[in-house]
Amino acid sequence: MAGLLKLGYLPKLSPGRYLAAIRAFRSPVEARGKDTLQVLYGSKVPVSTLCEPGADLRVLGIGSGSGDVDIIMLKKLLQRHSSVYNRVVEPSGEMLARYKALVREDTSLGAVKFDWRQQTAEEYFQTKEDTKFHLVHAVHALFDVEEHDATLRKMWEQLSDGGYMFVAMQSDKGDCPRLRSKLWEEFGQGDRLKTSLRTSGDVKQYLDTAGISYVASEDEISVNVTECFRDDSETGKLVLEFLTQTPNVSSEPEIKSMALEYIRSNSSLVDGKIYFKAINEVILALKDCAKE
Repeated sequence: MAGLLKLGYLPKLSPGRYLAAIRAFRSPVEARGKDTLQVLYGSKVPVSTLCEPGADLRVLGIGSGSGDVDIIMLKKLLQRHSSVYNRVVEPSGEMLARYKALVREDTSLGAVKFDWRQQTAEEYFQTKEDTKFHLVHAVHALFDVEEHDATLRKMWEQLSDGGYMFVAMQSDKGDCPRLRSKLWEEFGQGDRLKTSLRTSGDVKQYLDTAGISYVASEDEISVNVTECFRDDSETGKLVLEFLTQTPNVSSEPEIKSMALEYIRSNSSLVDGKIYFKAINEVILALKDCAKE
C-alpha cells in the first residue's frame, strides 16, 4: 500500500512500529507514575460489581497490552472481592511477556487467577466460550480490532447480568483526534471505521444505536511532542506515527507537513517544550437485563 493509502493503517501494516509508537507516545504519561494511571483508570473501576457468593469475580480484558492498566484495575477490585479470575486476550507475545513479568514481581496479586490467551479479539471471539464476565474492558484497544462495532457487540454478549463494560478511548474533543480528522478529510479513502482513526465518539454512537445506556468521564492529559519537530529523533518519528496512525509518516511529506503544521498551531509551549492536549475518555455501561 503506497503513499496516502497508509493513513490510518499503522497497526495493520506495521504491527512492530505500532507497538513502538504506542510506547513512545505513552512513556511521558507513564513516567509520571502509577498515580496518573490510577486517576485515569483505577478510580473509574466499578467495585460494586455483582458477583455470586463464594465465586471468583470474573474479568475479561481485550487487548490488555503490557498489563500496567490491568494491574491497577485488579488491585482496585481486590479491595472488595477476595478472588478474581482474569482472562487476558492480547495478540502480542512481547506484550504478554511484559505483563507476566509485572505479575511475577507483584506479590499483591496472589488472589488473581490468570488465564492467558495470545489471540486477537477476532480469534478469541470465534472460540465458543460460555463463560460470562462481571467486568469486560478494552483500554485503548479498539483502534486495531478488525470490526469496531462487532467487537463491542461481542464484548457486551459476554457480560453477565449486572456486569459492566469498561471502554477507554481518546475523546474526539482532544487535539489528537482532531488532527486525525483533519488528515482524513484531506487524504482519507474508504470507511474510516475500517482504519485505526477511531474515537470515543464511535463507541458512544454504537451504544446509542444499540440502546445501551452508559456514563462517560474525561481526563485531560498534556503530551510532550517536542521530539516530533526534530528530524533526527527516532522517538519523534514514532510519536508522529502514532499521532497520524501512519507507518513511516516521515516519508509521506504531505501528511507530515499538514500534521506538524496542525500540531504547531494547536499546542502549548512550556519551558521550551511543546505540549499537545489529549483527552482520555472512559465509558462505563451496566448490563441490566431487566431494562433490556
